[in-house]
Amino acid sequence: MKIEKANESHLKEINEITNYSIINTNFNFNFEPKTLEETKKWYNEHIEKDFPIIVCILNDEVVGWASLSTFRDYRGYDKTVEVSLYVKNNYKRMGIGSLLLENIEKEAKAKKFHAVVSAITGGNDASINLHKKFGYEVKCVFEQIGYKNNTFLDVVFLYKIL
Repeated sequence: MKIEKANESHLKEINEITNYSIINTNFNFNFEPKTLEETKKWYNEHIEKDFPIIVCILNDEVVGWASLSTFRDYRGYDKTVEVSLYVKNNYKRMGIGSLLLENIEKEAKAKKFHAVVSAITGGNDASINLHKKFGYEVKCVFEQIGYKNNTFLDVVFLYKIL
């Protein structure tokens, strides 16, 4: 397994991994799959703002990705970022999430960010436990704040001071 910065050649696989989560889980609150054009727009916005996107490659296949994004669009939050992390369904519990989280944190530190926030759907225990393993603390649970598949869902906010 290797970690590298995402480039345009990875976008189709990033899109597929994200869309799997949108279609098959409640862990992404989008209702409709993302088009490749929407993923390209998201990628270009990250590149323009110098927010990293990384991928995990195994046997020439993207098996996971992670990114940093704006936490909130106020200058007072400029030193805080939100992390997103996805692992391809058939590759979970192989250490890919740990590898991605470790490396995206290195990117955050290199860019002199102070805090990282992660918003995780309640019930996604694997993701919550992964973040806890890396020192993230649960600071807030918004009960029934999300809605998908006719269900109101909790969102757990974890964060870590770098």
